[in-house]
Amino acid sequence: MENENRNANDVAPQPPSETGPEDFRVQMVGPSRKRTWILASVVIAAVLFLVGSVISSSGVMDAWLPWTQEYAQRNVPTVPDGGEPLALLEFSQDRDEETITVTGRVLNRTQGRLEDLIATLTLITSLELPVEEDVPVTPESLEGGSEGTFEWVKPLTGEAGGVKLKFKLANGAIIQHQDSRYEETEETPEEAAEETPEELTEEAPAE
Repeated sequence: MENENRNANDVAPQPPSETGPEDFRVQMVGPSRKRTWILASVVIAAVLFLVGSVISSSGVMDAWLPWTQEYAQRNVPTVPDGGEPLALLEFSQDRDEETITVTGRVLNRTQGRLEDLIATLTLITSLELPVEEDVPVTPESLEGGSEGTFEWVKPLTGEAGGVKLKFKLANGAIIQHQDSRYEETEETPEEAAEETPEELTEEAPAE
């Protein structure tokens, strides 16, 4: 009896086989919840895009979107004679071998205030592509009937062929101007080169 107990105790229990068929399991799962959320997000984004496109094209939100070009343009103050909001009173340039300095003076012809007026100048040279830069007009707030000035200093490479000038507001509105430089001098427009307000060009003086 003791021998049988001893033999039974001597037999160590065998661990279950790690590669046995009983460890192989197949689990059937339903559709992925993550995939469902992705699909729902795509549908919602498509619906929002469609609704936004319809509202944007209809223009019904213009009054609540002050950053739009149309809204900014409509809010430019009116001019009593219906002309251009700005009058260009002075526009000159001075250059040396290395730099060109452009200065100007404008008049607000509107009945309101022009906030953050910007002069956009384009320098044309013989060696480089045209260089365009925005220059703020001071003071930043230009009351109706008041004047503002601007100055632009730029390194010069090659011969300066001319400088083009136009105006805008920081909110994107385009501000047309009229050339009134000859109204304050004895020089007549016939004695100077004819220039359009939108594409005003000052030819560089010959050396």
